Amino acid sequence: MTILVTGARGHVGRAVLEALVAAGQDVRASSRDATTLDVPDGVAKVSADLEDASTLDAALEGVSGVFLYTRPQGVDGVVKAAEAAGVRHVVLLSSAATLEPEAAQGRIAALHHAAEQAVTAASFASTVLNPGAFATNTLAWRADVAEGVVRTAYPDARIGAIHERDIADVAARILIDGSHDGESLPLTGPEPISFREQAEVLADVLGRPLRLEELTAEQAIERMLALGWPPEVPQSVLDAWKRTVSEPSPVTDVVREVTGAAPRTFRQWAEDHRADFA
Repeated sequence: MTILVTGARGHVGRAVLEALVAAGQDVRASSRDATTLDVPDGVAKVSADLEDASTLDAALEGVSGVFLYTRPQGVDGVVKAAEAAGVRHVVLLSSAATLEPEAAQGRIAALHHAAEQAVTAASFASTVLNPGAFATNTLAWRADVAEGVVRTAYPDARIGAIHERDIADVAARILIDGSHDGESLPLTGPEPISFREQAEVLADVLGRPLRLEELTAEQAIERMLALGWPPEVPQSVLDAWKRTVSEPSPVTDVVREVTGAAPRTFRQWAEDHRADFA
């Protein structure tokens, strides 16, 4: 059985590749330009543009399972191509935003919800992963950390930051055993942790002090846009952070339930990514 991993250049996609390889699976990695992919030994590479259905046949040939990360404007073509190729199970990386009470009004939720609907309505088995805040978002602090500072709005917002390897381990387990068909799985780290606490952990792991500087919402949006965030996204993210100052993000034990292992702490993530802040 061959498993296709889309978005293989990203942190989660790469971790899914590694988890599947470690489990002895036959894995194929896709990106718009496969020549840019750096993959583990034994992983085949294929170029595929998820927004251009004409590029998908080769990527999906002989594939039984797919780890999918796509935008709603490309998902219908992906679904049709996967059905035609005889794919049996698709695991979709979505967002916890679609599970929130305010989901109907949120731009982020709307985008992810459209992809969820297309995948869950298909003829193949499907599982939706709904992780909350990614610990890898902290990598946006690298330039600031080099100056000895962490700059963020709402430093006391408490989020259930999740290690990308926990998301990957859940995805790999489901793709291997075909479990959790028709389910949406809310994934989080083991505890709510504030940005202030993340900065303290990072300072300890790096062995150097980090001063925290609180940004206004307007300053934070400006920085997010400069980093390439889509214009409609920053305000929704900041609204979510503001809510968790008084009401921490809920955490789940789904990672343990699926994989049998406790979710990794933010400290483990920081130690794994120490070199990224060097």
